[in-house]
Amino acid sequence: MSINIFDIIKTKSISLLKSRLLWPVLVYFLLSALAYWPVQPLSSTHVVTCGCYDIAEQAWFLAWTPHAILNGMNPFFTHALNYPYGANLASNTTMPLLSILVSPITLLLGPISSFNLLIRLAFALSATSMFFVLRRYVKYDALCFIGGLLYGFSPYMIAQSALHLNLAFVALFPPIIVALDNLFIRQTNTPRRDGLVLGLLVTAQYFISSELVADLVLLCAIAVVILAVFNPRKAKERFFYSLYGIFWSAVPLVLIAGYPIVFSFKGPEHVAALPTLKNGNKFISADLLSPIVPTSHQLIGSATSKLTGDSFIMSPGENGAYVGIPLILVTGFILTYLRKNRAIRYLGAMAVVSFIISLGPQLYLDDTDQNIALPFTFLEKIKTLSLEVPSRYMLFAYLCLAMLLAVGLAEIYEKVRGHLEKKTPSLPAGKLKASLLVSLIAILALVPLLPALPHKEAKVNIPKYFFTSQVTKIPSGSTVLAYPYPMFTTNYAMMWQIQSSFRFNLLGGYVFTPIQTNGPSNAGLGGGNLPWTLNPALVEIMFEEGYGGVPHGVAPPPPLPWAFDQVSEFFAKYKVSTLLVKPMGADPHLVVSFFTHMFGKPDKFGKMDIWYNVDTRKILPQS
Repeated sequence: MSINIFDIIKTKSISLLKSRLLWPVLVYFLLSALAYWPVQPLSSTHVVTCGCYDIAEQAWFLAWTPHAILNGMNPFFTHALNYPYGANLASNTTMPLLSILVSPITLLLGPISSFNLLIRLAFALSATSMFFVLRRYVKYDALCFIGGLLYGFSPYMIAQSALHLNLAFVALFPPIIVALDNLFIRQTNTPRRDGLVLGLLVTAQYFISSELVADLVLLCAIAVVILAVFNPRKAKERFFYSLYGIFWSAVPLVLIAGYPIVFSFKGPEHVAALPTLKNGNKFISADLLSPIVPTSHQLIGSATSKLTGDSFIMSPGENGAYVGIPLILVTGFILTYLRKNRAIRYLGAMAVVSFIISLGPQLYLDDTDQNIALPFTFLEKIKTLSLEVPSRYMLFAYLCLAMLLAVGLAEIYEKVRGHLEKKTPSLPAGKLKASLLVSLIAILALVPLLPALPHKEAKVNIPKYFFTSQVTKIPSGSTVLAYPYPMFTTNYAMMWQIQSSFRFNLLGGYVFTPIQTNGPSNAGLGGGNLPWTLNPALVEIMFEEGYGGVPHGVAPPPPLPWAFDQVSEFFAKYKVSTLLVKPMGADPHLVVSFFTHMFGKPDKFGKMDIWYNVDTRKILPQS
């Protein structure tokens, strides 16, 4: 008897389509695609928000890891940015695990295509992950779907997905919750098995976002204390099992992630928190009114209320603390009605703890400092947590809320259904009425959270020059000075660099660096989100003024010998081989005119002005 492979495929396909588990996943993936419509998932020309700032930085990170590995370089350090000092990438928001997973796409289509794919998978896989984890605790797939929807498309996710791939790709946290449940509560396997599973999951998450792992460790410590308070007798019984499991969980973390962890704290150019540093991250925190005032990320809400909500956290990518009054009331009802359920109480307590930490070191009410110190004041004194962003703890608040909503509604459904069937056993309407009640509660809770999608799109700003053989005129491994000067929101040159396959090193760059303690006189020092200020500072100042405009009362550097001497010194000191200028900003003529006076007319390619061999060129005589 012959086997027809096509009949087998047809049968399997029909069986898969009939599976009740497929449709929730398909809905999640469809919603994730609509979130960025009409940009396609593998687009290399358009991206969310802008082709600059954090987007350009993360595309750079996605490209660097496979490039470094294929060329035998250290993936955790680079001289390609912040030249000549370099950058400790283990101290940055690199995502080596994601970079490796999508490296074939990066090598074939470019890192923008990889970013576009991953940012959509962040929604879909995070929701799917929560859906399947909830099926361990809830036997109703519809409620598991709701929980997955709330977690994967929460206001936190909507906000972060406009800028931060590393903070939006949170698909591993639901299975981490299962691993923690196995280790600290159920304890039905062995400590070694539960510990190793937890350790592998946490290690994988570390290579996506080390910051969120630090957040998780802190919350786990608090959760263990709360667990012990809720049930001290059980805590004593579970102590040694948990302790052994924690030991085994450290094994994969040390063996696999030990080197980058140590490198991030002790390696060259590592980022250290200084006692004198006023860290601005701690002020990116939620307001006490944030949970009840919608922002521009929500579809429902008045223009006035959204404007107020946006003002609480000025950074759009961090403003994800909205919960909505209906969901707060539903959560309060579940906690009250099911107060004897320990899991419900526990999830509610951890959601509150996460929100309190997200408020930062000082309590703000309606954007006004109440002069009340909060727990984050003490947490920021811990070295590993001192540079954290408080608002990001809302991820864990939503994780707890998603689980609490699904588990709570499931128990309410069973109680209501049982009561109705007991009251009128001859009528089959108990199940239907209970379903309608639970559905109504879920709709009332989630409708205010409807997001204002799709996200805004932008064209990637890479000049045609970098797609041609002309770029080979730049000596391989040489140093390039680019205008706009690559820093913060003007880091377009990082995209030029990855399009050239890292052919050159860049002065500047949007990358986290140590705080600069000395540098050029009469110039701002770099560090943090800024590259170090190079000496002489005239070049950087001129580039910044060309892009942002000349401040009132400050004259642009004139085409005088002293200015030429400083620029020549700069080029010689940092071995600048090529000057790349794409006229843009408030007064790009300032830069183009200066170098034309100094070296003569540039080579032109489209909108690019290029001066080659600037380190050896002679300065033109003054007219």
